[in-house]
Amino acid sequence: MYDVEALLRQMTVQEKVAMLAGTNMWYTVPVERLGIPSLKMTDGPNGARGAGGITGGVKAACFPAEISLASTWNIDLLERVGQALAREAHMKGAPGTHSQHPAFPTRWTQF
Repeated sequence: MYDVEALLRQMTVQEKVAMLAGTNMWYTVPVERLGIPSLKMTDGPNGARGAGGITGGVKAACFPAEISLASTWNIDLLERVGQALAREAHMKGAPGTHSQHPAFPTRWTQF
């Protein structure tokens, strides 16, 4: 396991910014000198894409937006959707999905 805080302290500003941009649509930039591999990403919030292009890629399940799910107050439903999204992301080689947090629309969360 990585000590994330220690890695962040060792990274240069250029390395941190490069990780935000990625090498292409799906992969982050590796930081080889620190042993940080390129990570495959997928986007959300309504399914885990992450393979192929914008169109014609691998199909993804489509779920309601988080704000709609939250309005149900159904914790069991939220857990099941989260588990389904996680399974789909992992099947596509991604550690999780990114989506906007409704309380912080300019910030993205990963689950």
